[in-house]
Amino acid sequence: MVTPHPPSFLTGPASVLLTNATGFSARVEMQTESSLEINRTSSGQLLGRGTKLLYAPESDETTDTHRMPGGYSFIWDVAESRGYVLSEALQGYAPVSLGLRVTNVAIELSQAAAQRFSGHPCESAKATIRMSNGSTAGFELLRAIDLNGLPVRIGSATNADVFTLNLSKVRLEQPAVDIFSPPEGFTKYATPESMADELAVRQSSLKRKNSDPMQPIPDLERDRRY
Repeated sequence: MVTPHPPSFLTGPASVLLTNATGFSARVEMQTESSLEINRTSSGQLLGRGTKLLYAPESDETTDTHRMPGGYSFIWDVAESRGYVLSEALQGYAPVSLGLRVTNVAIELSQAAAQRFSGHPCESAKATIRMSNGSTAGFELLRAIDLNGLPVRIGSATNADVFTLNLSKVRLEQPAVDIFSPPEGFTKYATPESMADELAVRQSSLKRKNSDPMQPIPDLERDRRY
């Protein structure tokens, strides 16, 4: 059972680029490339409110993490560098946190003419983000002019983690604040690992139950004859 972790665009330096809107909702598609040049695509619904983000993967995810039947979604607070992993299947959640924080963001606008992407007029830009451990990450952006500069395309430019993030069906709206907290009634688990372990135990128990040999059906006609 693979332990569920928030995707890198949510917890990494690119997340700060999604916090310049008061609130928004969008469909997001992420294309990643591993060191073995293996491409993967994942998609889902992304909600933002200030520094808080929520990502709910689609049910037909192709990555190993989201192929699990846990019904996982992820909440992340960019400013606090912490959040939650939620499991709909378990009606539970587990806290997650990272030690790294963004310390500086520099945006350099391109002199190129505006272009359209995902139905929006966009300006090109480059972003350089410095982290609290001294590392830097570079990104190439397409910022939607009619969405107050919200990037509808983010591509890693100088990073080991190569990915492209595309936003579509964007709506500028402020989601309710309570959706960025675990739902009332959900059980708290210590870690995402313990939550995955619990799901594995339940699945194993269900498989054993379904594999029990069937009992023979009594012959009622025979019983009546004798």
